[in-house]
Amino acid sequence: MRFVKHLPFAFLAFWLTACTNNHKRISPKSFNVIIEEVKNKHQFPNLQSFVLGQGSNSSEWLILGGRTNGMHDFGKDNYEEKSFPIRNFNDTIWVYNYLEDKRYAFPVNKIDNPGSLLFKATNLQHFQDDNYLYLTGGYGENDSISNDNLLERFDTYADIARIDIDGMISDIVANASAEKVNTNIIYGFDKLARATGGELYKLDDYFYLAGGHVYKGIFSVKRNNTITPTSQKYLNSVHRFKLSEIDGRLKLSDFSKITDGFSDDSTQFRRRDLPVTPSINFNSDSSWEEGIAMYAGVFASPDNKINNINANGAWKWPIYIHKDGTYLIDSGFEQHTNIYSAPSFVAVDQNFKTVYTTIIGGIGSSNRAAYSNTTTTIIKNMEGNRVVYDTILQPPIPSENFYGAEAFMVLNKENRLNNAQLDVFDITQLIKNDKIEIGLFCGGIEAFVYNPGGNGKGKSKASNKIWKVTLVMR
Repeated sequence: MRFVKHLPFAFLAFWLTACTNNHKRISPKSFNVIIEEVKNKHQFPNLQSFVLGQGSNSSEWLILGGRTNGMHDFGKDNYEEKSFPIRNFNDTIWVYNYLEDKRYAFPVNKIDNPGSLLFKATNLQHFQDDNYLYLTGGYGENDSISNDNLLERFDTYADIARIDIDGMISDIVANASAEKVNTNIIYGFDKLARATGGELYKLDDYFYLAGGHVYKGIFSVKRNNTITPTSQKYLNSVHRFKLSEIDGRLKLSDFSKITDGFSDDSTQFRRRDLPVTPSINFNSDSSWEEGIAMYAGVFASPDNKINNINANGAWKWPIYIHKDGTYLIDSGFEQHTNIYSAPSFVAVDQNFKTVYTTIIGGIGSSNRAAYSNTTTTIIKNMEGNRVVYDTILQPPIPSENFYGAEAFMVLNKENRLNNAQLDVFDITQLIKNDKIEIGLFCGGIEAFVYNPGGNGKGKSKASNKIWKVTLVMR
C-alpha cells in the first residue's frame, strides 16, 4: 500500500547535469513531452491506487480496486476511520468507455470469494498479458473480522487472480448475472505472491514481482491512547515465478528471488511505491534485450547502513533486472525527482542505442519531498564501452494542483518497438517536429498543495481527470 512519509529534503536537491557522466548531449535526438487535460470527459471514477485493463476495443477500460479518497493521514486516534476508512475502499468494478464517456458499474460484493475482498484492495500488483489481467496481493480490509482485532482485519493478501478482460467488460455492459460475470475469473493462492506497493511484469514465461512489502494492521501511532499492533516486512527482492492454470486454479511454480542477499538495513532492494518500467539493454552488436528497471522508491531502513542514503529516505540508484534472473545496481545515475509511483513511458532510438524513460508528476520535486507536476526524461546511452546518462526537464503538468501520484497510464498501441513484449515506443525514424500520441493517464491523487499531509478539503482527493500525453520531436 502506498504509505507516504515526509522525505528528507536533502534527497531532493534538484539536478540537471549532476547525474550524467558527460556534460555534452549524448544523442542528437530529443523531444518534448506535452501534457494536456482532456476536458470533455466526466464519467471516469474518482480513484487512486487502482487497476486498469484495456479491452480489445482500446477505448473500453476495466477498472477495479484502489481508493476513493486522497492521501492518507498520519498517526491519529481512530486512524482507520480517518485515513483508511472502509467506505473509501473502492467497492465497484467499473467499465469506462473513453470515446463515449460512459461508465457501467458492477458491485464487488457480487464477486465470489476471494475476489469479493481482493477486488477492492488498494495497490494490487497487476499486469495485462493480451486479454488476461493478472492480479496479486494488495492491501485490504476484511470487515468480517472484528475491529478489536485490527492486525487481522487489515492485511496484505496472498491471492492471485486472472481476469478475462473482454469477457468481463462484455458481461458488465450487458448487465449479465453475477454468475456469468464470475465465469471470467480464476484464482490462486500463494504466499510468494503476497505483497502490496510493488509492480508486476511478465517476460517470456516468467512473472516478476518487483518490490513491495507485506503489511498487517493499521498504519497508526495509537487508537484510543493504545498503540495498535502492526507488522511490516519488505520483500527486499524481486520474486520471479511462473503461473499456470491447473484444474481451474492458478498455480505458482519455478520460483526464485532476485536480490543482493543483504540484510534489511543493507539491501538496496528494500523498495516499494516506486516507478518500475520496461528497460532495453543494447549489446555490442546492436541487438537488444528486454528487462525491467526499478527507479527510486521508498524507504531505506531506519537503521540504514548504506553510504549516501538517509535512514527512512528515498532510493536514488536504479536497479536493472535482466531476463536471465541477474541484476545491476547502477551507481552511475542518481535520481532525485519523480521518486514515487507515477505514470511513465519508455522510448528507444535504436541507431544511437539510447533509451528514454519519462516519469510524469507524483512525488519528488525540484527542492522538496512534495507532490509535484515535474516531468523528467532519463536518458541512457549505451554506445561504445560505457553507459552515459543525461536528463531532460520536460514541461510540467499544466495545473496549479498536483497530479500523477498513483495515477494509471493507458499507452497507445501504435509506434511500438517491433518484437518487444513490453510497452516500448520506437522513435528511431522520427525527425524534427514529428509527433506521436503516447497515451492517457487518469485518476490518482490530486493534491491541492504541495505537502497536503492528508485527505480532505484543501489537502487532497482522488482524481477523475484524464490527461493526454504527446511526444514531439525537437
